[in-house]
Amino acid sequence: MRVDDIAISSVDKISLFDITTGEYLFDLDELTGATIEQAEDTADVKGKNGRKITTLKRNKTITISGTNGMVSGGMLEQQTGGKFESKVTEVMWSDYLTVSGNAAVTTYKAVGTTGAEIEALYVKNADGVLGKEMTQDATAAAGKFAYAPATKKITFNEGELADGTEIVVYYKRRIQANVLENLSSSYSKKCRGYIDITGEDKCGNLYRVQIYVPKMDFSGEFSLEIGDNQTTHGFKAEALAGACGAGGKLWDYTIFGANEADAI
Repeated sequence: MRVDDIAISSVDKISLFDITTGEYLFDLDELTGATIEQAEDTADVKGKNGRKITTLKRNKTITISGTNGMVSGGMLEQQTGGKFESKVTEVMWSDYLTVSGNAAVTTYKAVGTTGAEIEALYVKNADGVLGKEMTQDATAAAGKFAYAPATKKITFNEGELADGTEIVVYYKRRIQANVLENLSSSYSKKCRGYIDITGEDKCGNLYRVQIYVPKMDFSGEFSLEIGDNQTTHGFKAEALAGACGAGGKLWDYTIFGANEADAI
């Protein structure tokens, strides 16, 4: 049965798979919107007195773009050409501490060059602005502090900082984390994808629409707007012909009943 008209009610998800092995990669399932745009080049064929006789059509292009409501780690891998790894790494940390008994203790163990584990230490002024900077040394002295990584203790010169003085300490700590390296020599990747859509006809019958793209080439251009508003993750990909086993197909548009039974 042919279904002529469908009202699209939602874009449910986009599922992506490795273009070579078929291995599942990830889903984009918090989509706030998606667009499939088709274009084609035309060239006029002209005759006598410049009359247009016909047109030559070629180079059909398909662009798939959209926005995910959450930052997708899988999409970051596609766009950067990198791969998340679970490994031990270092991150910069900042502590806001209070001096007591000529000392303070960092929340975590600072790591780095022996004798220079603390990147920076500032004394806060009464108005909360960062004031005097102090430097690390083997022993505490005027304007200098000592640090013991084993105990995480910062020691100041006796009487230099009164109890209750607030300080800000910057240092690196070592953690186990998931890390994506965006290398200058790695570029965005290709995959194959399925776009799942829900819609209904004029009589209110529910349908599922699945658009299968055998070869999607993702753009490495994207932005993550970080601020007071929700951070969304935009993406853009081009459908390419010539996928293995797909010939010149750019995509399939398949529509079926929401409760369609298996074909025997």
